[in-house]
Amino acid sequence: MDLKDICVEEKHSLKEAMKIIDHGGLRIAFVTDDEKRLAGVTTSGDIRKAILKGANLETRIKEIMNPSPIVINTDWSEKEIKTFLKKDDVRSRISDYGTIRIPVVDEKNKIVDILIATEDTAESYVKPSGKIKNKIEIDKPVKEVLIVGGAGYLGSVLCRKLLDRGYIVKVLDNLTYGDHGIKELYDHPRFKFFKGDIRDIEKVVEAAKESDAVIHLAGIVGDPASALDPLKTIEVNYLATKMLAEICKYSQINRFIFASTCSVYGASPTPDTKIDEKSPLNPVSLYAEMKLKSEQGILECVDENFSPTILRMATLYGLSKRMRFDLVVNILSIKALIDKKYYIFGGEQWRPNLHVDDAAEAYIKCLEAPIGTVRDKIFNVGSNEENYKIIEIGEKVKNLIPEAEMIIDENMVDERNYNVSFDKIAKELKYTTKLKIQDGIAEIIEQVEKGEFEDYTDHKYSNYKFLQKNSSTKEILLEET
Repeated sequence: MDLKDICVEEKHSLKEAMKIIDHGGLRIAFVTDDEKRLAGVTTSGDIRKAILKGANLETRIKEIMNPSPIVINTDWSEKEIKTFLKKDDVRSRISDYGTIRIPVVDEKNKIVDILIATEDTAESYVKPSGKIKNKIEIDKPVKEVLIVGGAGYLGSVLCRKLLDRGYIVKVLDNLTYGDHGIKELYDHPRFKFFKGDIRDIEKVVEAAKESDAVIHLAGIVGDPASALDPLKTIEVNYLATKMLAEICKYSQINRFIFASTCSVYGASPTPDTKIDEKSPLNPVSLYAEMKLKSEQGILECVDENFSPTILRMATLYGLSKRMRFDLVVNILSIKALIDKKYYIFGGEQWRPNLHVDDAAEAYIKCLEAPIGTVRDKIFNVGSNEENYKIIEIGEKVKNLIPEAEMIIDENMVDERNYNVSFDKIAKELKYTTKLKIQDGIAEIIEQVEKGEFEDYTDHKYSNYKFLQKNSSTKEILLEET
């Protein structure tokens, strides 16, 4: 680490300062004058607040910086530093932020080091050895995350994982399916819920305030559900996505992760050949078309700061607090268990599959990666080992639930057919999955044996059935792919 990576000059603009902050990964920058002396400090939060108060992105950082930061002198002993860290004003800042970053200055007030400090510990971020030897964990580049559509199937799993890792988690969702996915989180000290529609610009701006990153999972989800009201699907799945990206770009929330789908590959002309992120796209549904349009709209927003990431998700399965039985592994499993028979339509279509727990981990990988690694990137999310023909998924269900009858219907065939490569995300983000289809089936077997999901046909478990039953309402689904 070099000091220049976390320092900005007084003359630099808010936008230039934010770029340095994003790439430095400390959520803070140290401002220097023409003589390279410490003039002040600024944080990503300071910049975003200034923008929302009307500051122009070209405003000089000098106008909004803190000109009187706390500092440590190079000649202080370890004992003096420990005493300093226990001062009331320093302790209050540590209490607010967990750790703080303190510039170390020489007699000319020039920065020579940065200490990452807790109440009892301070470690050098620049030099090989710190002032105090105790090792402390340096904070992640993201502290506060907004999940749009966070009450849904994937979102409710992701919320819990982020909270377990120490993040502040906010959710914007209109609770079309209710709040059973997140209701047990309401009392968590690092969880905040905003009820609202993604089309409501005031609510979106309110929820996004103070966020370091936005994960966009919201939308009318799935081919049948999207086809119920095409105009609303266009409005919610595409136009609102463009608006959300523009709000984040303007607010300098530059980490933006969008949940797309492998359905954008549609009907592959060569289904036995693996498709990667550069392969031709052939969406065969309005749902997939709007996902593709959203990808394009988001990437059009890219500039030197705004750094979105597109995740094309495999078909999900597995248990969630907001359970779905309109996903292939889940529905085949529950039908085999309850009805003692299940149907395979066609069967030769390829489909990539991904456990919802592993899916959530992909978003965390993106949050914790250096911003330059995920900037302007598209990743297929899944595992090469979990690409199967539908008939093969049916056989896995049969192996674990042998008493069920598997019926093949060749008169109804899903046009979607894609065999996807996940080499890019494995190589660039070191992403691997832990769970397999057999694990997802076993989870459902266990829950059914406990008496859960007795009425799996209830409309609450299906996006299409729910929206069809409630099509007269004005509320639009805010839940993930």
